[in-house]
Amino acid sequence: MTSFHGLLAYPITPLTPDDAPDLDALAALVRGAARAGVDGVVVLASSGAGVTFAPEERDAVVRAAVAAGSAAGSPRVPVHVAVSGASTREVVTRARAARDAGADGLVLAPFSYLPLDEDEVVAVFEALASAVDLPVCYYNRSVQTAYDVTPGALVRLARTTTVTAVKDPASTPARPAGRVAALRAATEGLGVSVGLSGDAAIVGGAEAADAWHTGLAALVPAEYVTLRRARAAGTAPDAQVVDWLRALTDVLASLRPVSGFHALATLLGVPTAPPRGPSLPVPSDGVARLREVVARRPGRPTAG
Repeated sequence: MTSFHGLLAYPITPLTPDDAPDLDALAALVRGAARAGVDGVVVLASSGAGVTFAPEERDAVVRAAVAAGSAAGSPRVPVHVAVSGASTREVVTRARAARDAGADGLVLAPFSYLPLDEDEVVAVFEALASAVDLPVCYYNRSVQTAYDVTPGALVRLARTTTVTAVKDPASTPARPAGRVAALRAATEGLGVSVGLSGDAAIVGGAEAADAWHTGLAALVPAEYVTLRRARAAGTAPDAQVVDWLRALTDVLASLRPVSGFHALATLLGVPTAPPRGPSLPVPSDGVARLREVVARRPGRPTAG
């Protein structure tokens, strides 16, 4: 199967009232996204608050997601796992555990207490490739990590590691025009999928890309699949769907990211407590704004 192409949904990790991962709720999210037609699922990334979970919790989450992806029908939806950590040792440990739990691929945002340089970034991915033979997506969190992957660095990674994709922010203050085209041109012939993240920019008509990486698609997959398929076909997407997604992303942009997704999930009928601290629950006025948008959902489609 092809890794990291098309629509990649990043579900939250739902929590029970006693702050444990709600594996049944997570499985329902994965099945719903798969049946709606997403091309892959990524657990324990930023939307899934992966760095807040202990090893045994992470293992349970991955196994539940893999089982749900397999049970959703044919073809089986690939399940990828985010393995970012503050040290190379932690990254490798998480990657091995994800492989053993059935992951199809890995997503890694390299970070440390101090910003890394290119050689240090490459060294992390080389260590990962030596330990685990799975395709890897480079998660470029340039604002948070203070390192913005260059086309040259991506070429280097594609040639010396198992990096087969990049998840690049669709909108940052210093983002140059034609960024997707530049990454594609640099990696031509190397089999690298150039994908975008950032719901507001994606919905608003960002550059064409090989993949969309989005947490929102795990909560409203029917609408996102409709939009992705229309854009990929070069046809006009449903105007009601686009307007609704824009309204939803406008509200979410004013909220803390993971907290906003948890609040939205609750309004959509997904049982979950707020995310673990230090994230704080969405204030009541933010929940009210989300509720107003959810009430206007076109056709109120279900994902399966």
